[in-house]
Amino acid sequence: MVGQFIKVQGDRFTLDGKPVTLRGWALGSWMNFEHFMMGMPGTNSMIIEAFERVYGTRHAEEFVENLQKSMVSKEDIHYMKSLGANTVRIPFGYHYFMDDLNPGVFLEHGFEILDRVVRMCAEEGMYVVLDLHSVPGSQNTDWHSDNITGQPLFWRYKCFQDQIIWLWRELASRYAANPWVIGYDVLNEPGYGLSPDQINSFYARAGEAIRSVDKNHILFLEGIDFGRDFSPLADMDDPLVAYTVHFYPFVLEEDVLSPEMDNSHRKEVFAKIFDRQLGEVSRFGKPIWCGESGYEILQGMEEFYGTLLLDNIGMYEERGISWNLWTYKDAGRMGIVVPRNDSPWMKLRSEIAKMWSHEREQKISMEVTRAIGDRYYKPLSDSLAYDLDFRIRSVLHRIAVEQVLIPTLESIPWESMKEYPNSFRFEDCVKRKAVTDKISQFINKEGER
Repeated sequence: MVGQFIKVQGDRFTLDGKPVTLRGWALGSWMNFEHFMMGMPGTNSMIIEAFERVYGTRHAEEFVENLQKSMVSKEDIHYMKSLGANTVRIPFGYHYFMDDLNPGVFLEHGFEILDRVVRMCAEEGMYVVLDLHSVPGSQNTDWHSDNITGQPLFWRYKCFQDQIIWLWRELASRYAANPWVIGYDVLNEPGYGLSPDQINSFYARAGEAIRSVDKNHILFLEGIDFGRDFSPLADMDDPLVAYTVHFYPFVLEEDVLSPEMDNSHRKEVFAKIFDRQLGEVSRFGKPIWCGESGYEILQGMEEFYGTLLLDNIGMYEERGISWNLWTYKDAGRMGIVVPRNDSPWMKLRSEIAKMWSHEREQKISMEVTRAIGDRYYKPLSDSLAYDLDFRIRSVLHRIAVEQVLIPTLESIPWESMKEYPNSFRFEDCVKRKAVTDKISQFINKEGER
């Protein structure tokens, strides 16, 4: 099937000269494992290293490969298409493409994994955005950038940035002629406190590297502070640029997650937060893509969270903004497709949950951070406590891996564990129809206009 490149015209995406709205889901936790989504403590690197320690490198590699194949199959892409989606956001960590011990040497197997899914999407007539989700040293302080120290060292060392410039040049050279790739989400959620020079010089270098081999694809640029603040960004002199906001309103207003809140008031809160984010990015006059938005979908409350997502999507569409939801499939946290409760993976998740949870870890880390100041120095300011909290959290990651994840894995023989990825096969998963039916009906209604 032959596709056409999606382009930029003013503040809209266009296909064959006509405006097009990008709608879809992300493949979160596929090529960059996230602890709460998979039900395992630690960052992506820590989780994989735990499997290597318990089962050996060869078995760990086999496990990861089988998990990735089970999480994303032709049936999964077809299902997203059947819901009305036209776009898949593909997050990945740099580890799959580059060896830290051999700078400049690319890992062909990583490209093969990515190529497989890009090809499946093209066969279904689905466009993709390639999303660099973690980089050497980590671009922000949190777990989703595979941060094992709680410090965004990517911005401190040019050698880390050089590696990513090489990676984007390589990726762009491989996909330059592929029209099913919309473009490149250059860096997921850059951290807070970055100067204009830090963020703009990196984007300029990445853009120059990509354009040296590819003049067909859109560069998607995110704001700092986890995709929320665009005030430091300069206007890039490139005709194929779009800007990507991330919308998680409960981070700022936790009350929106209460079913008791009047829904009209909730929608007003949504609009206030979202329009504040748009204030700095709309000045560029370029297309805006809400590249991430979603909620933890608690079991038994699917109807409520479907309403929240639908309200968010309606808000984007009213403003002419494309969107992508987080996420398509995971171990029952934010996915619309999840393993059955009686599957081996979900039983493992339940066992680990008796000893560890992301929420408990966050609570403990802030308590410890505050206690250090209170007991041994002076009470910490809110800004210092916020910054140091991520470093303490990285310590808790390590403890949980050593005391929870590894002992749990050691209790499961390899002959059993090697079957666990099958829990994520499309045919063995549950579809959260209370959520997807609402979204699918909305998309189809919009398509009829």
